Amino acid sequence: MSKIQILVIGKEPDILQTVVRLINNNSNWNATGTGDDEAAIELFHQHVYDLVLLGGGISPESEIKLRKLFTLQNPQIKIIQHWGGGSGLLQNEITAALENNEKGNFNIFDNPFS
Repeated sequence: MSKIQILVIGKEPDILQTVVRLINNNSNWNATGTGDDEAAIELFHQHVYDLVLLGGGISPESEIKLRKLFTLQNPQIKIIQHWGGGSGLLQNEITAALENNEKGNFNIFDNPFS
C-alpha cells in the first residue's frame, strides 16, 4: 500500500514545519510543505497528491488561485483548511477528508467572485 501524499501550504514557517512533522509521524501519510504559492503550484504539477492542506496566513486571493488551479488540474483533489488546534484535530481533519473521498464526496469550491 502506498502512502497518502499530502501537500501542505502555510505562511508561518515554524507552524508549517510542525504540521509536516505531525503528518509524517503517521506511517501511512507523506507530507510535503511549502510557504510559497508558486512552489506549491510547481509541486502540484510535478507530483500526485491525494490531499491539499491549506494552513493559516494564506491570503484570500492566494487561496482562490490555488484552489482553482489545483481543481482544474485534478477535479477530484480534496482541499481542506487547517486552522490549528493540535495534532489530534489535524489527524481527524485529514482522516475525515480521506474518508469523504472514498465515499465519493469531493471538494467543490464555489466562488461567486470568480
